[in-house]
Amino acid sequence: MKSWAVAKNVFRRVGKDPRTLALIIFTPLLFILMYGYSFAGSPKHLKVIIVNEDNGLASVRTEQVGRITIELKLADKFVNALNHETLEIIKSANFDYAQKQVKIGQAWAALSFPKNFSHALINAALRMTGPKEITHEGQTIRVLPSEGNENPLAVVYLDDGNPFIMPTLLQELSQAFSNLLAEQQGALKPVNLLEIHSVYNNKITALDYTAPGVIGFALTLITIMLTVISIVRERTSGTLTRLLIAPVRPWEASAGYMLAFALIALFQAAELLLVSYYLFHIHFVGNPAWIALIIFVYTIGLQGVATLLSTLARNEFQAVQYILVILIPSIMMSGVFWPLEAMPPQIQPIAWLSPLTYANSALREVMLRGRELSDITMQLGVLAGFALLMLILSVQSMRRQAYSA
Repeated sequence: MKSWAVAKNVFRRVGKDPRTLALIIFTPLLFILMYGYSFAGSPKHLKVIIVNEDNGLASVRTEQVGRITIELKLADKFVNALNHETLEIIKSANFDYAQKQVKIGQAWAALSFPKNFSHALINAALRMTGPKEITHEGQTIRVLPSEGNENPLAVVYLDDGNPFIMPTLLQELSQAFSNLLAEQQGALKPVNLLEIHSVYNNKITALDYTAPGVIGFALTLITIMLTVISIVRERTSGTLTRLLIAPVRPWEASAGYMLAFALIALFQAAELLLVSYYLFHIHFVGNPAWIALIIFVYTIGLQGVATLLSTLARNEFQAVQYILVILIPSIMMSGVFWPLEAMPPQIQPIAWLSPLTYANSALREVMLRGRELSDITMQLGVLAGFALLMLILSVQSMRRQAYSA
């Protein structure tokens, strides 16, 4: 009974605290909603560049009239067989340009059909089935396998830097080829027609892909939690009050906290990178200086978020609950484990509101692709703007606490 009395006292205190009550009720809902929307989908609108040089004609031998030319347009039929909801088709006349777009991350795949694709495909099918009767100009004729062995291969160049996207791409291409081959010869396989090349030669694993995101999320978790709890503890103990009534300006106090925790974050990032590289052998080809810059700018913004959260929390218990509200959307909707392309279109704009999304993107571009500073200016610009805004807001928060002190 005494234990029940203690439990009732806890319930009574929670019930009198609207913030804690709201967090208890809505945090699990937020978690399951983010989980459902983030992981329930499949990748959509993956950009694929098609270079179609197929003339659509096939020259075949016949028993009755010798060699004839028929129009098949098999490459066009393949493009029409693609799932245009999953793949966003972009047509181009230059395969070198298409490969470059894939290499710089502007498209997921480039597919090239040679000039004689229809001719080579139909003759490859005839060589497997033997003679076949078709209707040509109103009469039934018997077509024969051609002599020789033309190469009917289409060439695909894939960005295999994302192990979660590549299987979807290959599945869609294979399905389209299977649909096309069913009309010609079911015994033919997509592997007989598709010559596959990739940017990283299948060296990028799921661990390599998720490592930059995990590092970004770990820094978000550690930095926000450490900063919020430290400031709340100093405020409740009176240390922050004594600091603010001393001859220290609010912006100086805020900048001091940011500098300290940003340097701590850099140390932690170095630990994470070194352990990941030497122990787990993650793929790392970028410049460590750009990694440090990304993390430094990002963590400055995190300090501002943490400072604002500390003003809302009355104690460390509430601070931890507020941290969860920030971290749950961060891990679910910033592409840490699951590509943004797999999220429903109505959710993706929300994902791009998270600074961690841009930090993850920048870290992956540098670590996996070896990008230079000029290639990540968009991500760095967003993170710098976020850091500046949070710095201004944190100074205002410190100023209010100074006046209240």
